[in-house]
Amino acid sequence: MSYLALRKRQSHPQRRNGFTATELLVGVAAGTMILGASATALRSTQTIISESQERATLRQNTTNGMKLMRSEIERSMNVLITRTEAIQPGEEDKDLISNHATVVNQCKEMAGVQGFNPLFAVNMVELNEPVIYGIGVSRNVISADGISLSTGGRGYALLRCGAPLNMDGTYADSEDAAANNGAEQYQSGIFISHILDDIGMIQCNANDLPDTETCPDPKPLKEVLAGTSFAFSGDKTPARTAQQPALRIQTDQNTKLIKFIDPYELDDNKSAEYKKISASYLETSSGVKTQTRQNLYFAAFARADKRVRFGYNSAESAEGQGYPGGAFFQNITSQNLRFVLDGSGSMSACVAWSGEYGNTRRRFYDPQKGYFRTYQICSYTRMEALQNEMIDIIQNLPDATKIGLAAFSSDGYRNHTTWEQSRSNLVQLGPVNSAERQSAIDFVLSLSNSDPRYWGGTMPWNTLNKAFEDDSTDTIYFLSDGKPNYDPSRSSWNSSDYEDVADYYAGLNASRISNQKESIKINSTSVGLDSEWMQLLSSRTSGEYIKVDGL
Repeated sequence: MSYLALRKRQSHPQRRNGFTATELLVGVAAGTMILGASATALRSTQTIISESQERATLRQNTTNGMKLMRSEIERSMNVLITRTEAIQPGEEDKDLISNHATVVNQCKEMAGVQGFNPLFAVNMVELNEPVIYGIGVSRNVISADGISLSTGGRGYALLRCGAPLNMDGTYADSEDAAANNGAEQYQSGIFISHILDDIGMIQCNANDLPDTETCPDPKPLKEVLAGTSFAFSGDKTPARTAQQPALRIQTDQNTKLIKFIDPYELDDNKSAEYKKISASYLETSSGVKTQTRQNLYFAAFARADKRVRFGYNSAESAEGQGYPGGAFFQNITSQNLRFVLDGSGSMSACVAWSGEYGNTRRRFYDPQKGYFRTYQICSYTRMEALQNEMIDIIQNLPDATKIGLAAFSSDGYRNHTTWEQSRSNLVQLGPVNSAERQSAIDFVLSLSNSDPRYWGGTMPWNTLNKAFEDDSTDTIYFLSDGKPNYDPSRSSWNSSDYEDVADYYAGLNASRISNQKESIKINSTSVGLDSEWMQLLSSRTSGEYIKVDGL
């Protein structure tokens, strides 16, 4: 990259908006899905599954069902789970089995040959009984006689068991409402419906076993499912073993979070094939030969519609008014924008500690002591806060909006990456249930995958430069929580670089204008620090600067 001569520093007025940690925690969880639209989309997904058993990809199996699940979690008061530890005083209402054994057994009875092993439930203010999500055997492995189950096939399914939804997103307990929403089994005010088919089955690798052990003989999957525990130990369900579903879940101390995570425990002694698995996943297969695998990224927080929305109105958004924003990004009105997001390891810094301790250690970054591992439970990291807001933005921007997504870190590190669909051109989001929106969400969720030590450092230059190469982009939303490791010429970063960098991007804008292209505004957000160079960058490109305090 060419580097312009240092210019005399000038004083420019800046716009500064501060947010406290409390405001951040309120803002990042803003927004809810419209349940009626998701339920309608789920019905369409079920039609696709029944009509096309040999799909080329698994995307159609994920988009709409997961949107419905996310929307229910986000509208719920809290999540109900089963723990291996004794129930603590005051936590009785968060236990699933002891409080709702009757409806759990009813779900198992309705599931029949597929089986139903409860994962978690969501407690809705409108309902007397919770909506329960559980694992069954995929209908793709049920044999023709409807009784016996294959030992191979396509694995498992995520099922929803609970009250039906009306088309407007309200709950109903009539049989007609269940029929309208694609219910496959209906009984006493609840129905069972598929959310995801083709959840992968963990394969046994003899290289990962002690010398005294061998891979178990294959069993019918319903038998495996019956012996699989999904009870939480600390904040996670157990790591999965051979033939079990490739799905593992994490929650927080307050049972608000549901997050799909790596089905294995991290272990440096495992085989190379083992280490390739870094997320829960879906999989289609023929016998023992894998055809397609898709990582399964999902995270949602219960919030009971109590969070502040900064005045957001979905009807206004639909009319092209944009998205007023949350804690990180404000006043999103452009229809041709790119997000350039900090993917460095420092984004694993914890926003708020719960004060509780779990049974497993997790790695975080601290500005004072670097990376460390602790049993203490973190309610939210910077990255998780960013992900939650980005998901809300992606879900609620108007259909005509075209976006690009990229994360920056150090060259060769995991989070120096671009959403593939937007690598060359911006992508139009389309309707709320479009594959484009789900693909963008998957990219955002993937940024918290793996050990934070492998995310990388803070080197935004290549990513910013590529954004300026796109003729259709008119606005960049740029977020970082730290100083760059190096300047663009890979020399040490210092205050003498501030104006030089700002002037360089102002110069790129001047070149765009001379070539009859629209200039690009850079709206920048600094997290946890006052960033003079980002203020200058926004000022010289006619953008706005936001500082998020308290982190």
